[in-house]
Amino acid sequence: MVSLAPAATPAHDRSDNSCEDDSLASLKDAGRSADSRRMVEKRSGLGLFAFYVVATLVPILALGVVLARTYREDLDEQGLHDAGEISSIVAEATVSPELSGDTLTNGLTAEERAGLVKSLEPILREGTALRLRLRDRVGHVVFDPERPNAAPFGPRNNEVVEALTGKDVRLRTHLNTDAADHARTAGTAAVEVYEPVRASTGSHFVGVMEIYVPYGPIARSIDQAYRSMTTLLAIGLLVLWALSGAITWSVTRKLRRSNAENRFLAKRDPLTRMANRFAIVEDVDANLRRLGVDHGMTVAILDIDGFTEINEVLGHANGDEFLRHVARIVQASAGRTGFTARIGADQFAIARATCSNPTMASVIRGIRNALLDELELDGVTLTAEFTVGFVDGDATVGASELLRRAGVACRAAKQVNAPVLSYEPSQEGFDADRLTLVAELRHAIDDGQLVLHYQPKVNAADGAVTSVEALVRWQHPTRGLLAPDVFVPAAESTELIIGLTDWVVDRACAQAAAWVALGMPLPIAVNVSARCLRDHEFADRMFATLRRHELSTDLIAIEITETAVIADPERAAATLRRLAERGMGVAIDDFGVGYTSLAHLDRLPITELKIDREFVSRMALGAGAGGDAVVRAVVSLGHGLGMTVVAEGVEDDATLSLLAEIGCDVAQGYAIARPAPAEVFEAWLHTRRAPAESAVSSPA
Repeated sequence: MVSLAPAATPAHDRSDNSCEDDSLASLKDAGRSADSRRMVEKRSGLGLFAFYVVATLVPILALGVVLARTYREDLDEQGLHDAGEISSIVAEATVSPELSGDTLTNGLTAEERAGLVKSLEPILREGTALRLRLRDRVGHVVFDPERPNAAPFGPRNNEVVEALTGKDVRLRTHLNTDAADHARTAGTAAVEVYEPVRASTGSHFVGVMEIYVPYGPIARSIDQAYRSMTTLLAIGLLVLWALSGAITWSVTRKLRRSNAENRFLAKRDPLTRMANRFAIVEDVDANLRRLGVDHGMTVAILDIDGFTEINEVLGHANGDEFLRHVARIVQASAGRTGFTARIGADQFAIARATCSNPTMASVIRGIRNALLDELELDGVTLTAEFTVGFVDGDATVGASELLRRAGVACRAAKQVNAPVLSYEPSQEGFDADRLTLVAELRHAIDDGQLVLHYQPKVNAADGAVTSVEALVRWQHPTRGLLAPDVFVPAAESTELIIGLTDWVVDRACAQAAAWVALGMPLPIAVNVSARCLRDHEFADRMFATLRRHELSTDLIAIEITETAVIADPERAAATLRRLAERGMGVAIDDFGVGYTSLAHLDRLPITELKIDREFVSRMALGAGAGGDAVVRAVVSLGHGLGMTVVAEGVEDDATLSLLAEIGCDVAQGYAIARPAPAEVFEAWLHTRRAPAESAVSSPA
């Protein structure tokens, strides 16, 4: 870490006050705008304004009616969607676990009825649902909590058939209006939802749950939102109308003023109203020319730490308010002789003459102290910390280069977790290797430099090989064989990871097809990044690759990290569900060191949990190391959720034996086999399967 305090310089005839005067003069010159120019006289009269009223008020009112009606329809649709979400939760969490998987045509078993009565009682008692029935695949009611022991009754039901074909069946209705309730009178308003249900032990739909969700709370919420929206819409349209009038009133202003305003705004950040990168470069260059070679400028870049978390947790509106708060402090601390700008999403720049008082170090300390004062946003108290990179320079360097060097120093400070760092030429290489590697990797995919190695997974109890994991390697022409941790993180920071993953999937499918032809079908798992899960075409490309190689989906599985799920849970879940619905296995890799919540595990179609090697490696060290307890807990959790549990990073036979003892399903690691090319793996597998070989070994 380097102090921001400038080195002592010999006294000059020219005083520091003269330096500050020059800086202030330059700042004033840069701040001049068209605000001081005279505006032209208005030419519009009462006749023009009357025409404006007639010409604009009617279409604005018509627009308001259309927007209000459209919004109401959207609210009604959202209400039905919310009811559908409730029904999905009840079906998956309450009904499905009680079904054994047998057909519902002949009704339910006594155990199933008792379980459903017990599970559904609090839902009906608390009013989450007004009524709930379970129907077979043609619509006969096979279970009704009001008549739990009744034989199947009721006519066939078209809505059941539609629900089983994947159509959303959500209807606004009233209680007692169903054909099965013909003897009753209409009751409370409700949303009737038909939700397909699976059995706890199967993947196919065994029937449909008919649930009546109370519509009253939904209607009240819709009405309240509609009233608020229509009020805001009316105000907004009136404001729009008024603004349009003001624009019409002043349309005859000279283009000269408009052009001047545009030039001014081109140099401003629209959120904070600070100067932008273009403006501060222009201002600093002007100041450097004014100061001359005897004095230079110190340029610092402040990068707010953790700003992304503020946006994600509190929303972008609060994030914008936080940025405005920081901007006010930066501008106030820089003083009259400092130049400030917002140059990035969470980056600010400050430039001051090196001879100015206070020094840049004092300015940075002032900003840091001011940002320690708490700011409350949406009930959350925030303070701000930042990383600073700075550089000293003069007119021979130029403002653009000074900003670039300050940015390099700031990134270097981030790399080494230093709060403040000055620019050094040696920092220029921080990103050079990564950029070179990414550029070379683009060609490596096309030039056939990538290869796949395969590592087996075995049954922890008997050692039988159950599947393999495909791990990419790069046969670099000058660096030799590179492991994935050398180049995959660099690829993941760009869209290149998508092309790399597509290549891995294609080669893994080709290898799986080749093994099928040899009579040794083995499922192959491939690793998939967060970017791929966010790509809505990724699942389609995987299916197309499987078809091209004439391979069934059960022979290819994907492994994702917990971070990949957290990065974008909704889009990740959508992609994973598409893959799982076609029979593809999904594994959570490195489980235990990320941020996956139990809610994610419950909602996502995960079939396999892979315990991180950090916990597995501590098992052989004894109870004091903690790994044994963690592994036991994850095994119990995975089995409770119906998942296969895999322990990765198994390094010795003792750990493998202990895993079998505690009930872990599958093991993977060097104690079994190291990743190896396909031909080496095949030789190892042949040797392992030979009757004479019973010991655990690894391919050479």
